[in-house]
Amino acid sequence: MTRLGRYIFDEAFRPFVFFVAALAAIVWLSQSLRYVNVIVDQGQSAFMFLYLIVLMLPSLLIFVIPAALLFAVFYALFRLQGDSELVVLAAAGRSRLSIAWPLVVLAAVAALLHLAVNLYLMPLGQRTLKDLMYQIRGDLVSNVLREGQFTTPSDGLTVYVRERSGASSARGILVHDNRDPLTATTYMAEAGEIVPSDAGPRFVLVNGNVQRVEAPGRIATLQFDRYVIDLAPFQKGERGDDRGTQERYLGELLDPGASVAPDRRRNYFADAHERLSSPLYSFVFVLIPAAAILAVGSARRSIGLRIGLAALVALSIRMAGLGVRGAVGSNSDLWPLLYAVPLVGIAGALVWLSGWTPRRRPAPAPPEEAAA
Repeated sequence: MTRLGRYIFDEAFRPFVFFVAALAAIVWLSQSLRYVNVIVDQGQSAFMFLYLIVLMLPSLLIFVIPAALLFAVFYALFRLQGDSELVVLAAAGRSRLSIAWPLVVLAAVAALLHLAVNLYLMPLGQRTLKDLMYQIRGDLVSNVLREGQFTTPSDGLTVYVRERSGASSARGILVHDNRDPLTATTYMAEAGEIVPSDAGPRFVLVNGNVQRVEAPGRIATLQFDRYVIDLAPFQKGERGDDRGTQERYLGELLDPGASVAPDRRRNYFADAHERLSSPLYSFVFVLIPAAAILAVGSARRSIGLRIGLAALVALSIRMAGLGVRGAVGSNSDLWPLLYAVPLVGIAGALVWLSGWTPRRRPAPAPPEEAAA
């Protein structure tokens, strides 16, 4: 790349990095609020909250990268036009394509980043996030053993501990099982510990009593030295082995297995080709703004209108691609259209950028001139 090319590339690359960071931060913060309640309710640390929202970031970049690229190219070219640098380049004999070439290189960098997010970073982050949320919801030690608090780890179960005496043990325990109000049971014990087992977690209580409602107005009491409560029915969490669309890698989308229903198989197939084709829109979001602004020449009055037109055209092409994605989910034979839509946009932008116009056939000569 020449010195001029590096200058134009740098003029667009710095705004691109800024817009990626700014847009990602805005969307990131708005989406991360849904994890605040999970962290507070499950008694997790601030570090765990930061880790969760970092895992969420790759799924946001697939929307942020194209938008940031569009804004960056508009900003860079508008600034070059405002400083009359594009006019000087045109007067020096530089073609529109040569001026736009550094921006195409930036589009290639953005497309590779987008492809890496689609094929690896997003499924890795989403499946790690789901597994971690499964562990947090199923962590009965942190859900149950909270000093000086009444906790409800599941519907129908209320637990209170006076103090924790270890990683999974506590003293001064009260457990109220109200799943069946007609036979509500209360357990009180001097100490207890949550222990794992093959059949699920168990709450082992030591030196206490059980009070159970056996009939209206009648309560039975039983003293015990050791009592075991099965906590497996109260364990929360989704199954970690059922992977969603965003959690699957490309190979898992193309070959999800024979047990997958046909409609889900078509949806996976469409999403696989969407991941492969969506990076092509990086070139659409670069070439269309470049064609719109570089075609202005020295006329500054129409540049605002051209920017608006270019943004409308680029977004319309992307919306058409999303519409095709839905159609491919119903009919897998239409998958080539996922690539055709951005490629047509790229071809049209190149034609617009090159300034090519169809040749007009010369009008036939009048009969008098033909006879002469």
